[in-house]
Amino acid sequence: MEAGDVRVLETAYQLINYDDEDTQPLIHDLMLRYGEEYGVVYDKAWELIDNLGMDIIKRISPEFIESIMSRMRGMGNALYLLRLVGFGGDEGVLRAQFRLSGLGEGYVEDLIRVGALMHRSRNLLFTPEYLLGSMVNVVGELPKPNIPELLGKSDPLSLSVLEAVAFNLRIINWMYRAIHGVDFKEALIRARINGLLESVDGEPVLNPVVEPQEVRLAIYEAKDSGARYIKRVIAPHGQYIFSRLIRCGVVYTVFGGAGRELIILCPWVTPSVGLMKYHSNEDRVIVTTQKPSEHFINEVNEHINELPQRTGFVFIEEGGAWVMRPRYVSKSFDSFLDFLYRSNLVVNYLD
Repeated sequence: MEAGDVRVLETAYQLINYDDEDTQPLIHDLMLRYGEEYGVVYDKAWELIDNLGMDIIKRISPEFIESIMSRMRGMGNALYLLRLVGFGGDEGVLRAQFRLSGLGEGYVEDLIRVGALMHRSRNLLFTPEYLLGSMVNVVGELPKPNIPELLGKSDPLSLSVLEAVAFNLRIINWMYRAIHGVDFKEALIRARINGLLESVDGEPVLNPVVEPQEVRLAIYEAKDSGARYIKRVIAPHGQYIFSRLIRCGVVYTVFGGAGRELIILCPWVTPSVGLMKYHSNEDRVIVTTQKPSEHFINEVNEHINELPQRTGFVFIEEGGAWVMRPRYVSKSFDSFLDFLYRSNLVVNYLD
C-alpha cells in the first residue's frame, strides 16, 4: 500500500470519528503526522469520504495496519502504558498519567504522531479500533515508584487525599476544613505526590503503573508505623492494635475507677464518616502528629452538634500538644491528660 494512500485512509478514518466543531485539535494531529503535506492529505481524505462514505472502513487491510504499526518501533513502553490506561481518555488525564509513570507527557505527542492516538474532540483522545488487535498484547517494563518512600516525603493534606481516593472514603467536609484549612474539593486540586498522585481539573489521578492494592497496603504500613511512634511519645497503658477499618492505631486504656479511654492514633487525619462513627458513643480522643488549621476551633464550634460529645483531639508537633477537650469531659479524659504531661510535651488548650 502506497504511503500516500495510507495517510489519506488514516485521515479519513479520523475525520469520520471526529466529533467537535473546533477542528484545531484535528489539524494539530495531521500536522504532527504529515508535516507540511497535511493540507493535501486532508483534502484527499474528504474526497475519499465523499466517494465512499462509511465504506472507507472496508479499505482497512492487514497491509494498512502493518504500515501504521511500523512507525511505532522502539515505542514499546509507551504503547504498554497506553494499553494500561485503556487506549485513550481525557487528554489532561493521559498527560498526567504519562508524567506520573516517569515516561513524560511528551510521549502523548509521540503517540499522536505515529497514529496510535487521535483526537476525537478537543479534550478526548482514542486509539483507532483497527490497531487494538495488534496492541492489546503489547508488554513493556515500567519502573514502579517506591511508595513508602514517597509517602514519607509527603504533606498531610496530600496524604489525606491519597487515602480518601484509595479507599473511596466519604469525607466530612467541615471537619476536613477544620483540620487541613481548606475544603476537600480544594485539597483535591492542591494534592500532589511526585510519581504517585496528581490532580487534573480537581480530579485525582494515580500513577497507572501502580496497582490500587499496592497503594492501600503502603498506607496501612505508613499509618501503623506513625501510630506506633505516637504511642511511644505519649506512652499510654493498654494493648495496641491497628485498625484497618479506620486506618489508625487504637489503644484502650483503663484508668481503674475513672473508666476507660479509647485512644485513636493517626499520623495524619482523614476525617471520614467511618472515622467519626467509630465507637463514637465511647470516651475517645483522636491523637495526630500535625497541627490543626488556625480556624479549627471556630469550625468545630460552628458544627458542634455534629461532633460526638465524648470525642476530643490532640495535635502533637515539635514538642507540643494542642488539646481540644470533648464537650463531655470524663474522668478518663482527665487521666489521659496526665499521660501528656508526663510525656514532656508542652500542653496547650485550643478551647
